[in-house]
Amino acid sequence: MKKQFLVTIILTIQFVAICAQTKTDTLQTGADSLTMDKPKFQQQPGLALAASKIFFSDKRWSISGFGEYNYVPIQQNVNRTGGDLELYYSGLYRQALFFGYRLSDKLIWNSEFQVEFLHFKNQESHQEFVIEAFVDYLFSDYLKARLGFYPLTIGYVNNNDEPVMFYSVNRSEVERLITPSTWIEFGTMLYGNLSADWSYALGFSQGLNSRNYLSGSWIRQGREIRFDLPQSVSINPQLNYHGVKNLTLSASGYYGNSGQGNTVDMGDRASEIKGKIKLTTAYAKYNWNNFRLITVGSYGKLGDTDKLYELTKDENGEHGQVLGARTYGYLFEVGCDILPYLRKVTSPKVHKKSFFYDSQALKLSVFSRYERLNTHDQVHQDLINIARTEANMKILTMGANFNTKEHMVLKANYQYRINKSVFDPYPVKNIVETGIGFIF
Repeated sequence: MKKQFLVTIILTIQFVAICAQTKTDTLQTGADSLTMDKPKFQQQPGLALAASKIFFSDKRWSISGFGEYNYVPIQQNVNRTGGDLELYYSGLYRQALFFGYRLSDKLIWNSEFQVEFLHFKNQESHQEFVIEAFVDYLFSDYLKARLGFYPLTIGYVNNNDEPVMFYSVNRSEVERLITPSTWIEFGTMLYGNLSADWSYALGFSQGLNSRNYLSGSWIRQGREIRFDLPQSVSINPQLNYHGVKNLTLSASGYYGNSGQGNTVDMGDRASEIKGKIKLTTAYAKYNWNNFRLITVGSYGKLGDTDKLYELTKDENGEHGQVLGARTYGYLFEVGCDILPYLRKVTSPKVHKKSFFYDSQALKLSVFSRYERLNTHDQVHQDLINIARTEANMKILTMGANFNTKEHMVLKANYQYRINKSVFDPYPVKNIVETGIGFIF
């Protein structure tokens, strides 16, 4: 009850903020007209639309945010032995509020408070509190700096994680189970434009905590907000190409240790865990007329998985996590706004607009996505025959998005899932997902 009350409070604050910032476009009423500014949404490198608002605001401060509410009909034959609700939840509620403040022309403070609530039926639930707090120094076009708790520049969804920015109800499995979006760490980052066609980012952060890893979601549960000194520093480079109109090509990576000074007994001696991560990702995005095409790929390696099996055992010395020493995932997605083909597009004399509706911003997009991923493409030889939860899957997703206004969307999709794992006795083949999302 307390969790639901907290969710309700944050949702109320969000809607109040939306109402306070909703502005009316030009309305033609005879010879008179009323013109007010439309909210500006652009992207700052490494941030999604709402999170970027302070960088393009005419005011010294900004308030923005997003909400996301998803429902998955109750699944039968769900394997709940993995212990990670992320793999089988029936409901997800995510609310975020951003506050930005321009300290000077070159120094900008940005922050986020996000609540994420997951549940399975009324039997199991989990909540997370996500905090972002960082300062950007805008030295020049080719050199900017970011310091604090910020989202890493890796993959596609991690920097485009607001619900109006991707088609599916939930984020793709590739960018949840291989690249663990949303991924926030404490560190510092340099970024900027090398030329008109090339941009870059280079980050250094505190790294993951391998003690929390779970077999079915690889390194995802190693994310945590920590205020202690890191045992090692991870590196996060990114290179982007924008030289062709409407095309973005991006390659990024994450390299570092996740042992955080932990040791385990291996036979007759204590052995330090490095838990080295090598994760490389790339994506291409192309917009053509009403079409959008995206392809994403991720390839990862994790060291010391035999030691991590010992580290993750429970208090009875049992049920260690068998983690993939090598993983991979990729997807291909195409979507199209079909509304212009279903009706003749005209500019109405009267622009109809309300809190939930904008007659000039309606969209009806249909999409299809194919995913292939394997969280256990390679397993340590000593762990091969140990039972585990894993995702060795082919997934076909088909769905539709209805944008009632530019920054509000209703979503639904159907997933056909084939789990090729011989270790999972409960392969889930068919899932229907529905959701609603907005930003402000």
